[in-house]
Amino acid sequence: MAGSQTGAGSLARLLNPASVAVVGVSERRPMSNVAVGHLLAAPVELHLVSPRHATAYGRPTVASLRAVGGPVDAVLSLVGAAGSVGVVEQAAQLGCGGVVVVASGFGEAGDEGRERQERLARAAAGAALPVCGPNCTGLVNVTSGVSLFTGTAVAVPAGGVSLVSSSGYLMRAAMAAARERNLGLRLAISAGNEAVTALADYLDFLVVDPLTRVITVVIEKLRDPASFFAAVERARAAGKPVVVLKLGRSERARAIVRSHTGALTGESWVYDLAFRAAGVVDARDVDDLMDRAAILAQLPADRLRPVERIAVIASSGGVAALASDVLASDVLAGGDVETPELTEIADEVRAIIPGADVVNPLDLTGFTMARRESLDAVLRTYLDAEALDAVVITWWLDEEDRERAEVLLGPAREAASRAGKPVVLTTAQQSRLGSWTATAGGPGLAFARGLGGAVRGLDAITRHLSAQPRARRTGPSRPIPPPRPGDVVRGDAGPMLSFAATMTLLAERGLPVAPWVVLDDPADWPPDGALGGCSPLVVKLADVAHRTELGAVRLGVTPGEVAAVAAELQAIAAAHRVPRTVAVQGQVAVQGQVGGGEAFVGYQARTDLGPVVVAGLGGILVELTRAVVGRLLPVDGLDVESMVDELGGATVLRGLRGSAGWDRAALATAVLAVAKLGAAGAGWVGSIDVNPLICSPSGCVVADALVLVED
Repeated sequence: MAGSQTGAGSLARLLNPASVAVVGVSERRPMSNVAVGHLLAAPVELHLVSPRHATAYGRPTVASLRAVGGPVDAVLSLVGAAGSVGVVEQAAQLGCGGVVVVASGFGEAGDEGRERQERLARAAAGAALPVCGPNCTGLVNVTSGVSLFTGTAVAVPAGGVSLVSSSGYLMRAAMAAARERNLGLRLAISAGNEAVTALADYLDFLVVDPLTRVITVVIEKLRDPASFFAAVERARAAGKPVVVLKLGRSERARAIVRSHTGALTGESWVYDLAFRAAGVVDARDVDDLMDRAAILAQLPADRLRPVERIAVIASSGGVAALASDVLASDVLAGGDVETPELTEIADEVRAIIPGADVVNPLDLTGFTMARRESLDAVLRTYLDAEALDAVVITWWLDEEDRERAEVLLGPAREAASRAGKPVVLTTAQQSRLGSWTATAGGPGLAFARGLGGAVRGLDAITRHLSAQPRARRTGPSRPIPPPRPGDVVRGDAGPMLSFAATMTLLAERGLPVAPWVVLDDPADWPPDGALGGCSPLVVKLADVAHRTELGAVRLGVTPGEVAAVAAELQAIAAAHRVPRTVAVQGQVAVQGQVGGGEAFVGYQARTDLGPVVVAGLGGILVELTRAVVGRLLPVDGLDVESMVDELGGATVLRGLRGSAGWDRAALATAVLAVAKLGAAGAGWVGSIDVNPLICSPSGCVVADALVLVED
């Protein structure tokens, strides 16, 4: 029963409590010792609840939540799953502000657990009672110093980054990563099963929370994607970046299965599409999450500009060489930040630093380090360069380096205050940043932990600013009625439209299709006026998804050879027990067309985040180039045009050796038609695979397609 049951406003008492009751305290339980230990010195009115012990932790206890004598802002339930349902019921009746349920044994624990979770949700719903969890580790309000948390404390400073995590363990890991970066946190929340209070509820609270500047999220799976992305949109409207670590990325490749199996996309790739479209900053691990959040949190909103080209200024030749290695390695895989050669400022730099052979990364040399005027001139030259969006400077930033740091920190601080571009000071190694960095910066100056962290943080700015305009909401597509039973065959990929029904449907939706006929008996060839005298021909088993694997496709067949080839293919069908209908088509030229080639367009109805349309290079180019783009539905003409623009980096779309390349408008039309077809067939269209779509400078023609039907 995950979903928005409470609303952000009602979370204020739970997340900023002045009074707390801990139910189930016992000095014999380590969890109780840790949780109560956080609260004994916290600035709250604390009530300890235990029906078995008159005192605990040197304080008197009460036997029940009712015995507290009035509603408290927050209840921390340390009892088991069954008992926690009763705690929620009591808290709802008493008018408490919210409950943290740490017990497991709910929705993650089979039918009995799901029933228990539903009872808990019903108990909370009647009173609009927020519930954090169940199956969580609680929450930490770093600003107030109040923790309803069963994990060991992390000495992290207070600041403007808030965290919501599906995983309690990773919530604490992220707090530890923030501590290494001297990154201040506001709230850290372990959401658990989201039985009552959903992820979007927490985000909505943080959107209006004046102390939160950046929102970080660790998710296993979005239970309510629409609410989540609506909350993200509100966060961005409020000027608050959202950085997300999506767990479960075992397959990062774009999992487009081989031809005629449908355009099936891997789950992680679909999340990537959605995050990119929404302007969510995507992280790959806990360190990456905090690297990206750290830069966004330190730079004021008016200094946030897309960062594509940076310069690295190093304090020694060795660090400059290391920077070259790091920037060229897989450490920064997935980032779009480049380090240009900067030939346009090389002479100016060499006038300041004699003998500077390489200017990006730049070795300042001891000569420059000893002369403040030279440092100022170097920084001014780089920050004034039109070819650069940001500058990264490596230096000593550990706890013991405060005094020494001023050698570069002072010039960098002054340069950053004048420039409209970000300046990042970073260590070469991944050591903990000194606590003094919290107050040593200035406008436009940020601190990072390691070269990779600095570059990933700058890349986060671009990702945050790269939200795509949402598709214009139009009226629903005219539904396509489910196919007649005779048009559906049980193929090797499951229920599918017959080849004849598929090609007819695509033609009706305005897609040009190669001329075709189907044969049940080879002796019926040639029918009257077959294919208008086309030659050569393609002959293939019609109603088989994986016909290529069966060797059931023949190219370059002459009209006189069709009957014999069809009989041969039907023998293959009989051997493999697949449908024996044969399709004959005019072979659409590819190699004979200057600039011609194969594309594919697909639609997948069911992903974690809803239906998706994809497009890419067809044939073996799918596997060789991984040139695949996609959008979640709904889409409009602008969406598909931007998809084609993304594919435009592929040579075949641009054109070879001066040729015109593909007809981009025709390709975009095909993508939009497939997306609309999938939406119109909602409820019975499982996936659509138009592959190959033969494209040339003069248009695009469907040569083959597969429509899988949902049972």
